[in-house]
Amino acid sequence: MQIISNTTSARLARKLNDNRGEGGSALGKVLNLIAVVKDEDGVRSVVESALDVAQAHPLRIIVVLPEASDEAEPHLDAEIMDHEDVGSAEVIILRPYNGAGTNQVSLVIPLLLPDAPVFTWWVQEAPRNPSDNGLGQISSRRITNANSTRNPVATLTQLAQHRQPGDTDITWAGITIWRSQLAALLNEAPHEKVTRAEVGGNTNRAGSNMLAAWLALRLGVQVKLVHTDAAGIDSVILHRASGPLTIKRPKDGDIAVLSRPGRSDLQISMPMRTLQAQLIEELRTVGDDSEFAAVISEGLGLIQ
Repeated sequence: MQIISNTTSARLARKLNDNRGEGGSALGKVLNLIAVVKDEDGVRSVVESALDVAQAHPLRIIVVLPEASDEAEPHLDAEIMDHEDVGSAEVIILRPYNGAGTNQVSLVIPLLLPDAPVFTWWVQEAPRNPSDNGLGQISSRRITNANSTRNPVATLTQLAQHRQPGDTDITWAGITIWRSQLAALLNEAPHEKVTRAEVGGNTNRAGSNMLAAWLALRLGVQVKLVHTDAAGIDSVILHRASGPLTIKRPKDGDIAVLSRPGRSDLQISMPMRTLQAQLIEELRTVGDDSEFAAVISEGLGLIQ
């Protein structure tokens, strides 16, 4: 790790360019990720994700900490992570002091790779209106993390009220496996209409609410959300005339049991998705996600 004190973003950009001749390179980087954190826990989450994410998306990550105070004049300290720690990612951590971080956009602009899309990820607390935020305005995609806020469901509702194209929440990627498995299940014969559905899971978590909302919106039936003490989702039951289709995952387990009328149960792999896996999926989409938009703007209000 290179620790650089009392610097500027322009000097850091020159330093990164110099690093190219010393074994580092920005060539081949396909996107910029601005990661906004509130504390060192957020920094650790980003750094721990960088290695896996860079294998899927070579990128430059700019981590922005909130402005702090000390006894010195306004200044910017920074860290450049070594490739041994973050692989092909370039990770720069910005630590502004005493007014140096008043304008976060000015801090990051000199560090952005040209001709590469910009994603902003609020790792912990989310702004009320991401598209109205300065960093959000320079980004093609704005990623919040409802589950890291005090009230995840309220955060999703708030996001729906202000949502603009390009806004998303990382927990949407957290339920991809459930959505894919349920869609495949309904494609099997007999193709009967689902009459009602139940989702079992932690009702305080964003994923359980979004899955129930997605089912209600796409199936056009009553969907009941039943609270359990699981970390996320642990079951879905789709009721049909021939009998229920059921997927049940033991608490915090990786293997779920799929049950269908008249057929033997199957064990299927349905692990809880890691933060890295969710972020990798979100970074695949540069444009808008209309399915997510419909779920939070229309589907959440349909949950029973």
